[in-house]
Amino acid sequence: MNYENYERKIVETYSIALETFPLGTVVNPGKIGRREDLVRLLDSLMDGSCEWVKLTDTELTERVKKNIERQARGEKVYKPRKRRTNATSAKSQG
Repeated sequence: MNYENYERKIVETYSIALETFPLGTVVNPGKIGRREDLVRLLDSLMDGSCEWVKLTDTELTERVKKNIERQARGEKVYKPRKRRTNATSAKSQG
């Protein structure tokens, strides 16, 4: 799953979202440092307090609007794509 670009690649693409994620921002479970936090995440997924929900068209539109506003204020909502290593070099003449 694309955790670093969760809003664009998951929420905005598929109109679904993890609701009541217990650790605040949705992050890659492999990057959660404390065992207690992993157990809390697992427990919330198992008991249903954290779950995937389908967003309505209205909810999705509002979420996209808020994401754009947050990005404009300087929050890192959308991770920029990496530049190609040869993006600035001239193509070789073959």
